[in-house]
Amino acid sequence: MNPVVQSAQLFLLAGVAFLGLGAVGSAGVVGLVRSQLPSWEPRARHHAIALLTALPVLTALALLVAVSLPSLLALGIPGLDHCMAHEDAHTHLCFTHLPVAPVHAGVTLSLALLLGVGVLRASLAARRVARALRVVGVLARVGEEQPEHGLTIVDTALPLCLTAGLLRPRVLISRSLLASLHSDERAAVLAHERAHVRRRDALTGSIVRALSVFHFPSVGAWLVSELDVAAEQACDEEAATVMDRVTVAAAILTVERAVSTSFMGAQPFGPVAVAFGARAVERRVEALLAEPPRPTSLWALSSALGVALVAVLVNATELHHVAEFLLSVVAH
Repeated sequence: MNPVVQSAQLFLLAGVAFLGLGAVGSAGVVGLVRSQLPSWEPRARHHAIALLTALPVLTALALLVAVSLPSLLALGIPGLDHCMAHEDAHTHLCFTHLPVAPVHAGVTLSLALLLGVGVLRASLAARRVARALRVVGVLARVGEEQPEHGLTIVDTALPLCLTAGLLRPRVLISRSLLASLHSDERAAVLAHERAHVRRRDALTGSIVRALSVFHFPSVGAWLVSELDVAAEQACDEEAATVMDRVTVAAAILTVERAVSTSFMGAQPFGPVAVAFGARAVERRVEALLAEPPRPTSLWALSSALGVALVAVLVNATELHHVAEFLLSVVAH
C-alpha cells in the first residue's frame, strides 16, 4: 500500500482513539457538573453545555496537534527530527518519515467501516435538515410577512409558534394561535421568539446535535435536552425584561395547552427550529415565578479547559512517543 495512505490511516486511527478518550473524559466532566448545571443562570448554562458537547472533538483536535507537533517542528528545524533513532519498522506519526510496515488488514477494514457509517449518518442527517428547511421555506412563502413585527403569520388551524431556519432564522406563528393570546401574552411570545432569532438558537442546537454523536448515547441525549431547556429559559428571561415574569409564565401555559392537543411543536421541522411551549414547561414556569437568577461565571470551567490544553501541548513530545508506541501495537 502507498506509504502516504498508510500514514493517513495511522493519523485517522489516532483521531478515532482520541475521540474515544474525549468521550470518556467528557462523561466524567458531565458527571461532576450535572447536579450543579440546572441552578446556573440560563445563558451561562447554555454556553457551558455547548462547550461540553464539543469537548470530545476539542480533545481529539488538541491531542492530534500535540502528537503532530514534534514532526511539524522537525520540518522547520531538522535537528529536532527524532525518527532516525527508531528502527525502520517503528510506526511513525510523521510528515517526513512515512511508515514502512503495512497497517493490519483488520484495522484498515475497521476504519473503512467506521468511515462508511459516519458518512451514512451524516448523509441522513443532512437530508432531514434539507427536508425541514424546505418545509420552513414553503411556510414562509405562503405566510404573511410582517417585517415591522419580525414575524410571518401562517394561516393554519395548527398551533404553530416557533423560530425556524439556520442562517436566516424567522419567527413563524399561526394566525389562530396569535388570536388566542391576550395582547400582553402576545408581546411576551414575540419577545421570546425574537430572542431566539438574535441568539441563533436553532443553528446552535443543530451543531450541538451533530457533536452529541461523539458522546456516549445517554450523555449526548442529556446534553441536547439540557441545551434546549437552557435556550428556552434564556429567552424567557429576555422576554421577562419586556413583560413581567408572571405574564411570560402565563403565555407559556397558554401556548402549551394549545400545542399539547396537536402534533405540533418543533418536530415536523426537525433540527432547524425551536418551538415556544414545547419543552420543559414546568421548569420554565417555576423559574419565572422564582427570583431572577444571578449571573453565573464560566471562569472556572474555561480556566480548567485552558490549563488542560496547555498541559497537553507542553507534553507534546511524550504524547507523540506514547501514541507511536500504542499505534505500533494496534496497527501492526
